Amino acid sequence: MIELMYELAKKARSEGLLSLEAKAEELEDPFLKKGIRLLVDGTGEEVIEDILETEIGAMEKRHEINASIFSSAGTYAPTLGVLGAVFGLIAAMSSINDTERMAEAIAAAFIATILGIFTGYVLWNPFARKLKVKSQQEVMAKEIILKGIISMQHGDSPFVLREKLLASLPKYKQKKIEEQQNKKE
Repeated sequence: MIELMYELAKKARSEGLLSLEAKAEELEDPFLKKGIRLLVDGTGEEVIEDILETEIGAMEKRHEINASIFSSAGTYAPTLGVLGAVFGLIAAMSSINDTERMAEAIAAAFIATILGIFTGYVLWNPFARKLKVKSQQEVMAKEIILKGIISMQHGDSPFVLREKLLASLPKYKQKKIEEQQNKKE
């Protein structure tokens, strides 16, 4: 995304902001496309920030709701497993005179416990964490787009724009991108 923003800034710098109008139609990212359209239309910085930040916030809330569904499932699954174990043990006690049926009921009780714990700690909670991480990555990408659009609006050079966007990333990612740039040049 940083490289794309850099290329857009070079085009805007050499041919003017209006040259990005045709380029906007080729963009696949709807958020970036909206930002470029706002920029080309001459929309003010505060309005662009307001619109795009509102969109980022709404996306974060949607992602948070979706992740919370899996977090809740991860919280309740072990409890449901224990509940299944209790029912299994009740069934075992009702069959105390029939050892074969009692053994089956005890096995079912243990299976319910294992499934509850397994799904909670191995499936649902990790899945919720993964959704949260992906959401953070998407937010970061959209914030990079927003910073890039504002930087273009200010008339910053493509180099300055790239440096502003790189500053948003952790040092190890900055280094990786700089190494890729050096290979290209």
